[in-house]
Order: sequence, then structure tokens, then C-alpha cells
Amino acid sequence: MYQIRDLESYTEMLTVRELQQQIWGFDDSSLGLYPPVLKTAATNGGVVLGAFDEQSGQMIGFLFSFIGREKSGLFKLCSQNMGVLPEWRRYGVAEALKQEQRRRTIAQNLPLITWTYDPLEGPNANLNLHKLRAISRTYIEDYYGSDFGALNAGLPSDRLLVEWWVSGPRQEREKAPDYQAVSPIFTVTGQGVEKEISHADFDLTADIIELESVPDIHPIKSANMELALDWRLKIRQAFATYFAKGHIAVDFISTVTNGERRNCYILQKSTPELLTEIGIE
Repeated sequence: MYQIRDLESYTEMLTVRELQQQIWGFDDSSLGLYPPVLKTAATNGGVVLGAFDEQSGQMIGFLFSFIGREKSGLFKLCSQNMGVLPEWRRYGVAEALKQEQRRRTIAQNLPLITWTYDPLEGPNANLNLHKLRAISRTYIEDYYGSDFGALNAGLPSDRLLVEWWVSGPRQEREKAPDYQAVSPIFTVTGQGVEKEISHADFDLTADIIELESVPDIHPIKSANMELALDWRLKIRQAFATYFAKGHIAVDFISTVTNGERRNCYILQKSTPELLTEIGIE
């Protein structure tokens, strides 16, 4: 159905820029990835991948990453951008791109890949924390400002920093743990675009806690921007509070009951055993 390979030619780098502008909804042709930087990264240790429709040869997705370094001095791969055309989502393209990135990272003897994403985007959270088994313990407020493309319009561009320790023992587990009887931070009422947080508890002491997120932020933004902002700010406060207490976002659970989706982050108290399982150096 599709294949993934390294991008090498300058023409392919131009196509990446066009795809990004289309996927992110940029209305300014000057915005987006700079093709010479993509070309330079691809020839100097970075990982620049494309996903292609096998029948048409059309590029349907891309991933751009480059070598960086933690403040501790640890070298890593920084995953800057990944995008998949809307009509090709739900076919596993994004996960396949990331797994190929992981293989290239391991081959370079790098232990870590980092990137950021919007914590209100459920599909991204499900990919990053559930399917890939990455983790997060850093919340960044308004990372790109409030005018970062049509998808982000109207809200501060808050981000979670993802850490994917590519050789950690948790990467070899057949399935994620079944988290039971976790303590919820939020009491949530309503359904659909009217779902709202009626109470928040920032004093929980449990080792494993649950942080409920929106089922889909985009319909809420269209129906009630004030409510969407309330979700943004309360989730910001929850992550900041519990990260400061030593919890780590270790999973994301998305379920559907009677047609209603429920998205929840799982936050677990940091322990030496958990850090070893993740593979944190």
C-alpha cells in the first residue's frame, strides 16, 4: 500500500515543504520547513523519511529529524516534524515512519528521540504514549505562540515534550499494563462538544493517577472557544502540578462507550524501577 524510504533529492525536500503547508493549513507560503536545511540534515546524520503511495508514487507523509544534544551532554535525535495527508491517516503510516526512525536511531547508537506535540490532540497522544510507549515529564507553555497554523488557531500552542528511549525494556513488552483503580484528577460532565471539567483535584497522592483529556478538541473549538481554552488551561495546570510532584506520563488510554469517546493520560510516580524500565540514562 505504501513504502517508506530515505529522502535524498532536493526535489523531495521541496515536496516535504508543500506537504507540511497543506497538512498544517499554513496560509503563508513562506512558512514551513526550509528545503536546504532538510537536505543538509539528510546528508549529515539526520533522519529524513518519506512515505509513498506504491501505486501513484505520491509522497503521502514525511518525517524530519536531526542530531541534537541534551543539557547533560547526551547525544540524541531531535524529531522536528512529521505529517501524513488526511486521507492516509488510520493506515498506520505515522507509526511506520516512527518505527523506521527508531531503527535508524538504534543503528547510530543513539539512546533517545525527542519531539513535542499538542496534549489536546488525542490521536497524537495515542501514537506517542500508547503505541510507541514513549513518555513525557515536561510541559511547555505556548511553545510556538498562538498563530501557529490553522490547526492551532485560537489557543496557546502548549506542548508536551516526548522522550522515546528507543532501547528501554518497555519497548519489548508485548502489551501495555492494564491500569486499574487509578485516581482521577478531573471530574468531567456533559457529552460531545459540551463535555467540561466540573472539578479538579491537584492534591492527589496516589502513585498512578488519571488525567482525562478532550475526546476531540476541534469540534469544541468550533462550538465554544471559551470551553476549549478552559480545557487547555486546566490540562496545563494538571500536567505542571503532577510533573512537579514527580509523576511521568506513561500511557494514553482511548475508549468508546455508547458512541462517546473518552481519552485519558496515565501518570505514574517516578521510581528507580520505572526509570530503568523506560531506559532513561
